[in-house]
Amino acid sequence: MTRIKLFFMACLLLAACKNEQAPAPVSGGVDCDAAHITTATVFAIIQANCTSRGCHPGGNSPAVADFSTEAKLKTFINANRTVFELRVTGPQADMPQSMSFPALSQGIKDSIACWIAKGLPDQ
Repeated sequence: MTRIKLFFMACLLLAACKNEQAPAPVSGGVDCDAAHITTATVFAIIQANCTSRGCHPGGNSPAVADFSTEAKLKTFINANRTVFELRVTGPQADMPQSMSFPALSQGIKDSIACWIAKGLPDQ
């Protein structure tokens, strides 16, 4: 009986310790007023989905889409916000698009959109 309880408690802890890259959507989207999304959070998402796959790591990547540092990511978004939103967070967003990588989840898109709407906060 004790082993069963320990097993279920371990399962609950593991479920609670999942990746926190993006808040779960709340009835149709992330509640931007309640969500605390920082540059570090979004940069981790970009690293996992854009730079680590060889698409925008800097160096040999498209010069205008170098996401190798937080500063370069923010500079690109500030200079190309409309394009970034269209390609990454918009309803017809197509990133990542190469090598059959899965599309970003709606929760991640919404989280990135909230971060942009709040002015790309670091904290």
